[in-house]
Amino acid sequence: AQSYRDYALALADNGAYQQALDNLYKVLTQTYNTQTSNRDDGIEEIIIAEINNLIAKYGSLLNTKGIDKRLIQPLLVDIRVVLNWNKNDTDIDLWLTDPNGEKCYYSNQSTAIGGRISNDFTDGYGPEQFMLKKAIKGNYKIEVDYYGDRQVSIGGPTTVTAEIYTRYATGKQERKIIILPLEEGNKNKGHLIGEFKF
Repeated sequence: AQSYRDYALALADNGAYQQALDNLYKVLTQTYNTQTSNRDDGIEEIIIAEINNLIAKYGSLLNTKGIDKRLIQPLLVDIRVVLNWNKNDTDIDLWLTDPNGEKCYYSNQSTAIGGRISNDFTDGYGPEQFMLKKAIKGNYKIEVDYYGDRQVSIGGPTTVTAEIYTRYATGKQERKIIILPLEEGNKNKGHLIGEFKF
């Protein structure tokens, strides 16, 4: 599921919006073996957000007849952060701290101001997602906790990619990308990925 998602997002970045939509929908509707299904449990929420963002941005260019209408809903949020990483069998957790100092992560999946984090992916390449419908003004801090991997380190360090969206799917959407290699000897500690102001 993860590689289909990556491919679909690359298509969207290159202007192939219909192909991107079709591939994202395929992630939701195709059958997976038990191992893949268990590993990617919860990715549906992330895929549905991405399908609806494509429709919100490029709806007049898209044929949505083949998509279950129950899935098409505007998912307007002030902040969306998506974390991916480059190695399979890796456990990395997204942490997002809001201006009030509350950290949203796998043990605190909902915050007082309405932030919400997706399932904790402990295998594969992610993604993990944070969404906040109505953001408060102030600084937001993105960190990751690198629990470790079950990979031979010949391939170099594990690298994370954080996509930061503000005003997601609203027509005023902005996107920033941060790519950061993680130090091997610094596992089980919070790594600052970046901060942004809303």
